[in-house]
Amino acid sequence: MRERELTDSAGASRSDRLVLVGAARSGTSWLGHALGRARGVRFYYEPDNVDADPSKDTAAGRRGFGPYPVIDSDRAAGQFAPLWDLVFSGRLPFALRERRRLRPAAQVALRLPRSLRDPLVRAAASLSARRPGRAQSVVVKTIYATFSLEWLVARYRPQVIAMQRNPLNVVSSWRELHIPLFDLATRPILRARYIEPLGIEPPGGSAPEVARIAWHVGLLTHVISEALDRHPEWIFVTHEDLCADPATTIRGVAEQVGLAWSDDIDRFLNNNNRHGEGLAPVRIAAEEPTKWRQRLTDVEVAQIEAVLEKFPTRGWVRPPVTAS
Repeated sequence: MRERELTDSAGASRSDRLVLVGAARSGTSWLGHALGRARGVRFYYEPDNVDADPSKDTAAGRRGFGPYPVIDSDRAAGQFAPLWDLVFSGRLPFALRERRRLRPAAQVALRLPRSLRDPLVRAAASLSARRPGRAQSVVVKTIYATFSLEWLVARYRPQVIAMQRNPLNVVSSWRELHIPLFDLATRPILRARYIEPLGIEPPGGSAPEVARIAWHVGLLTHVISEALDRHPEWIFVTHEDLCADPATTIRGVAEQVGLAWSDDIDRFLNNNNRHGEGLAPVRIAAEEPTKWRQRLTDVEVAQIEAVLEKFPTRGWVRPPVTAS
């Protein structure tokens, strides 16, 4: 495949490429795993989450594979461009359904000089795309492309699904699972482009944990909301709709994006509608919308809402008429 085919930046969205975006814990994994079981689909689970562990050395992040990269051009993309080239070729050889299989190969590649690494990765993308048995469609789930969406869409022309979940559920889940905040509040480029124009400073280190988490959720959902405003062609899905009727809602989304339903999707939804914990997409759907009531006290709810009410969308991507 020639590079111009991988970087088709003109015309309508490509029906064989789909990207799911949302803040962490908004339901992107659940929907992504379901759609990834449609016929002829290859599913990539957070391929850009190569080394997001804050407990490890941050050199990988400085080389361009850290969380929440800010990308607005191919020049700024660094190593992410050949990585996404491989993903959208549909034949990424070392990432199937779990990002842990991508991380070792990516870390080896990071140690190569860029003059050697980037041509090798681009050549691998082109070669992989020409191999027989390529998937008909590529579905990608990402929570780290928030500040790279415009570049991603311009370069690859995927269809996009933006997901939303009640921010009280998102914040309480972040706390329960110890989702890292990274440097979203302090990175100079994020401060200059997003935080200072908003005029909403993060709570200080002595603020309650839920207040600090809420600020991060507010920032991420605000950026996604603005991107959705600029792209009315994107599909908007709420976690609450998924919980109310998973099979009907997901089937409707699959039809919108042109994916063929499969018995494997039905099996996934049936088998995973049970009690679960951690990051696995295993939950009793009907219990999820009000889960925050079990996790948060009235005082904590007030602390979260006091932070989120400063943001234009109050922690939602599309605020409901009555957010409660």
